[in-house]
Amino acid sequence: MEVIQWWAPIAWLLLAAAVVAAVVLIRRRRRRADAASLPVANTERLTGLDSYRQAIARYRLLISLIAVAVIVLLAAAAGLTARFSMTTSYQPDLRNRDIVLCLDVSGSMVDYDARVVDVFADLATRFEGERLSLVVFNASAVTYFPLTSDYDYIISQFDTLQSEFNSGTDDFYAGTLIGNGSSLVGDGLASCVTRFDALDQERSRSVVLVTDNLVAGAPIFTLPEASDLAKDRSVRVYGINPGDTSAKGYLESLAIEFQEAVENTGGGYYALDDPGTIPTIVDSITAEQAALSKGPVQYIHEDQPGAWVWLALLGLGALFVVGWRLGR
Repeated sequence: MEVIQWWAPIAWLLLAAAVVAAVVLIRRRRRRADAASLPVANTERLTGLDSYRQAIARYRLLISLIAVAVIVLLAAAAGLTARFSMTTSYQPDLRNRDIVLCLDVSGSMVDYDARVVDVFADLATRFEGERLSLVVFNASAVTYFPLTSDYDYIISQFDTLQSEFNSGTDDFYAGTLIGNGSSLVGDGLASCVTRFDALDQERSRSVVLVTDNLVAGAPIFTLPEASDLAKDRSVRVYGINPGDTSAKGYLESLAIEFQEAVENTGGGYYALDDPGTIPTIVDSITAEQAALSKGPVQYIHEDQPGAWVWLALLGLGALFVVGWRLGR
């Protein structure tokens, strides 16, 4: 138990002392004024009556009770404003799952990028406790935000990226054009696979790769080679292909290569038009078993006003009852 505002009772005590001093001063002035007034003869005949004595005794008792009720209220007010609190600590369980969202921002993906960001934002809302990261790539890869479980920050980053896509600017391309070629999918996937940290810990690691696999240039890693790298590092790759449509038959071979690469890692392959894509990916990732780890210690300060509230109610109730009796 600790006191947050330790100075509050002192302030109440000083205020009460000031009020008492003021009352005493006023009573002294009244007595001086009464001493200067004309005396009344034969008052002892009135004060000697039993009914008068009973009335005075009753009056003094009620005044004393009012004083006690006020003191109780002041004590309760001092206790409430002092804010007695209790500090507890706990360590939240964290899911040992890391997910890197890997987005191809090459020219052939421009028509899909805004929609893909919506897909990623939807993915983010379906996870709880997992760490997410976003990597965008073209000729080279750039980390848009690192692995984090701060979902407010994640959503804000997706909102920013969405506004960049919708504004028609090329801000999201910054840093992704360093290299020879475009849409170097193998290099992009290899970069995403190397974005995981805490490699000495047992964690579930997944990459959600979104690309049409339409490569232009000479990558360092081919897609199958990047797939083997992911498999060697126990990283599962889940592929989403916006270009896998019947209207673009020339992409069929690329789609087959893409599907074989992700399934090689134990992941899955999905077309963006598939309405079951998001729930299926989430279910697949969360089905991976990973031990829980302990997060940083969290401290919670909780006010403990209970006894002081009841004391205040008692004093207030007594004040009302005694005041009502006094007024009769």
